[in-house]
Amino acid sequence: MEDWKNPLTPIWWIAGALALFSVLLLFIILLTKKYVSRIKREEQQKANLKIKHNEEMLQNSIDIQEKERTRIAADIHDELIGELRRIQLINDTDVLIEPLKKSIHTARRISHDLTPPLLNESTLGDLFQTILTPMSGLFLIDFYINENPEVYIPEKNKINIYRIFQEVITNIEKHARASQIFIKLKVSERIIFLSVQDNGVGLPKHKTKGLGMKNISLRTQQLNAAYKFTTNKPQGTRFTLLYK
Repeated sequence: MEDWKNPLTPIWWIAGALALFSVLLLFIILLTKKYVSRIKREEQQKANLKIKHNEEMLQNSIDIQEKERTRIAADIHDELIGELRRIQLINDTDVLIEPLKKSIHTARRISHDLTPPLLNESTLGDLFQTILTPMSGLFLIDFYINENPEVYIPEKNKINIYRIFQEVITNIEKHARASQIFIKLKVSERIIFLSVQDNGVGLPKHKTKGLGMKNISLRTQQLNAAYKFTTNKPQGTRFTLLYK
């Protein structure tokens, strides 16, 4: 019997066609998966480049801030305070001595706020105290410190945490109308935890998008840490920072 008359021939043709279709389908699937994988890889590369660019911009922004602060602090310390001292030596009248002393003290405080002295040699607790000491006449301050002085904190991380704390305290001074501040600082080999609470009127919504808040957000991103502002019941605001 001729092949075309064989009853199995159509079945073989159908099976062959199905096999060919399956091979083509598998080829299309593999080609599609390869294409999708390449697209995903390219998108990931673009995302990584964007993240790297944002990180570099972030670091540049912080570096510029610190350089400008250092420059201004040096100008205040070397020029302004020097001029005030020369005026103090020339004018020894009782009327001018006290205002000049206050002016020198204020200039020195501003200089220290801009660039904390002995950054590497000081612990975070010591640095925080330089911010809190001038506030002792304005607020009742409860500062609890649990700090391991042997823990090494890189200079950039230390200055970022210092600036964040400085910004939080400044916000309380300017906007909270508080009378008490409660601070907890824990520094261990595993984590750095900071909590700052006040008994003021709370954080106004329009202040959550200001320059100070952007600075806190910027430096927290640089640290790769987490922060949060919450309402502190029955009144006031609580700020927390967690850095691992």
